[in-house]
Amino acid sequence: MAARRFVSIIACAIALFAGGAIEKAQAQNWDGSGLVRFGVFLQGSFIDYDIAQISAAGTTSKFSSSPHGLGVGLSAGYDLRLGSFIVGAEVDASFDDGGARARPGTTENYGIDFFSTARGRLGYVLHPSFMVYGTAGYSMLGAEYKLNGFTGTGGATGSGNKKYGTLGGFVYGAGMEYDLGWGIGFLEYLHSDMSGWDFRNFQGNRMSIDGTQDVVRVGMKFKVGHDYGHDVYKRPETMK
Repeated sequence: MAARRFVSIIACAIALFAGGAIEKAQAQNWDGSGLVRFGVFLQGSFIDYDIAQISAAGTTSKFSSSPHGLGVGLSAGYDLRLGSFIVGAEVDASFDDGGARARPGTTENYGIDFFSTARGRLGYVLHPSFMVYGTAGYSMLGAEYKLNGFTGTGGATGSGNKKYGTLGGFVYGAGMEYDLGWGIGFLEYLHSDMSGWDFRNFQGNRMSIDGTQDVVRVGMKFKVGHDYGHDVYKRPETMK
């Protein structure tokens, strides 16, 4: 639950930051020494959980679940230009709605609650309006366990028939950004390898969850306090 609160704090901070700056925000370009930016996006999440269940007798059973889903998110970051290269950092938080039953047939469902990353970025400006980049860092995924038909007490880590946990691990990917004049459109792909959720289910069996996630995002980014009309790359040749 602490991780869920942490991600909620990140999302609220990004939202407050974006809301306070939106009146001053114009399109991002890559011509300043340092650029603060925020963004909003939609995403599709493609998740595969690998589930190990160990009974009291020591018998191990293997299951899997693929709670693919859709989500929305917020991001904030900072970019520094070094010639044609861009180096920067970004944090984001998104909330998804995916859920799926474990395979082979069980009464247990697994889902995704949130996804958050903190990443570095390295980009290359191919054209004044177009940049490609690679990115890598750390990710956290909020996972959900549900036992259908069970209405007992969930204990310290859940309530009713649900429990919540957090998986963490390395995330990497690539993306592209295009200057539309009034904002920056972006397309991004991320892959995460995550582990770290161990708990006891409602039958008292030990559970260990690992997972991978592929995320595709599309959205808009804005640079805070930027005067788009003064972009050096948008000026006539005689004024550069």
